[in-house]
Amino acid sequence: MASRLPARVWLPADTALWTTCHIVSDVVKKRPIKSHIQTLFPLSPGVTALTMGGLLVDAFYAAGDGSYAQSRSFAFGTGLFGLALAAGTLAVRAAGNSNARNRAAADAQMAWRPLFGGTIFVTTHGFYLQTREGLFEWTWDSIDLMQLVGYNCLILQGRSSTGPITWRVNSEWAELVFALWALARHPSHPQLQDGSWLPANWLEWATHQGYRPHLDRPQISG
Repeated sequence: MASRLPARVWLPADTALWTTCHIVSDVVKKRPIKSHIQTLFPLSPGVTALTMGGLLVDAFYAAGDGSYAQSRSFAFGTGLFGLALAAGTLAVRAAGNSNARNRAAADAQMAWRPLFGGTIFVTTHGFYLQTREGLFEWTWDSIDLMQLVGYNCLILQGRSSTGPITWRVNSEWAELVFALWALARHPSHPQLQDGSWLPANWLEWATHQGYRPHLDRPQISG
């Protein structure tokens, strides 16, 4: 008899989505948001911290220009042992140069590469990022584009103090960040309007698990 795979269990990321649905409903219905946390740092006036969690941020860039340092070391020797040593040195040098060339070629390709990790604090007006370098505030107004590209994963483009950025953000609060930004900056965003900002069939699955999410979907006015 073929064994059945165990059903997926409820995970912390599901709790985050469940909480996200309730926060979004409160915002849509203009009710006081029930979810909030305390922080170790002062918030901007009028800002309330809603939740926090880990995050990883990637950036799309090339790590190199394709160049590499070619090894030219060589061992001289006489006799059978010396000749074998010289041949071995040549083989190692060739392999090392080949590996360096392949690494340089890979580094020259544009790709998503790790940028930093840390903690995200989602607020009513944006989010704070706490990293090894410090604490940084991002408001919804400083972000011009956002799209969910997978479960707990979004891409955003914004304006930082050092210029434009394009990031891929991985966090269990990615859906909440997207929904709050879209409600504040782009209510007609296709993913917000058709509900595809949530994973497919997640609402039905969560309800079946006994965690019925409460979600009021926004409507385009006018």
